[in-house]
Amino acid sequence: MELVKIHGHTYYIPGATNTGVFTTKSGYCVLIDSGINNTVAHKISKVLAEKGLKPRYLLTTHGHADHFGAHNLLKELYPGLEILASPGEKVYMENNLQATTTLYGAVPYDEIKVPLLFARSTAVDITIAPGPLKLLDQHLEAIATPGHTAGHLAFLTPDGVLFSGDAVFDQGILAKYPLPFLLDIKAELATLDVIAGLEIKYLLPAHGQEVITEVDPVLEANRRQIASCLDIIVELLSQPLTREDLLAQVAILEDITMDIPQYFLNLSSLSAFLSYLKDEGRISCSVENGKLYFFAI
Repeated sequence: MELVKIHGHTYYIPGATNTGVFTTKSGYCVLIDSGINNTVAHKISKVLAEKGLKPRYLLTTHGHADHFGAHNLLKELYPGLEILASPGEKVYMENNLQATTTLYGAVPYDEIKVPLLFARSTAVDITIAPGPLKLLDQHLEAIATPGHTAGHLAFLTPDGVLFSGDAVFDQGILAKYPLPFLLDIKAELATLDVIAGLEIKYLLPAHGQEVITEVDPVLEANRRQIASCLDIIVELLSQPLTREDLLAQVAILEDITMDIPQYFLNLSSLSAFLSYLKDEGRISCSVENGKLYFFAI
């Protein structure tokens, strides 16, 4: 891991989940997201130590384990470090069973409780709302970006760098995961419009190794992927299918391979697409012989 400059006082530490770093002349810094586990926390600490930086605040885009799984150890390594998140994401961060229970629909069995989905419960020191955010005498901005999760926030630094978390997927991630993991399709489409309207110079999604300078093509790629998924689902529902059978058809068509946790992630995302299509009047559903079938109308 290394500290990579984006612009001005804004840097990031590349990783499976990118960590944003906003520095000040005092040597204190603000971190944005951490990573999945203690190994990542130690690597982040090493990078910061090499540059003489000490984190004072740790902003969290959302309460998924790969974004806050390293928070606890960083707080232990840096006494006084304060963890910030939205109220909606705090619920998931402070109760490590909440995310997997929501995903599965009941208390999950062990195969679902993998590091990607299940981090150690993490106390949030300060809850934050969208709007100006003054930290270390610097003015950042928290921006509501729901869609991937309900309480998702993106963070804009004074250097015009937007750390977008999972509100935007770069084109490499879209190619790797053709059914994007979303909770609310309508909210996600609105979020893409919100980001398009911001005055930003650089965009850094949480996953992907490139800082984006041409934002509009990436936003459009996200819109196209969502539209493509919607069209595929409607086409497949020309015949009635259960949610599980529909996922199997999508997986074959898009060449998606899944283990047990990935199955539930994809099933959850598919449910978001079905809800959107149902609300838009493009599909309907009914229960027949104890099974819930969806079908195009």
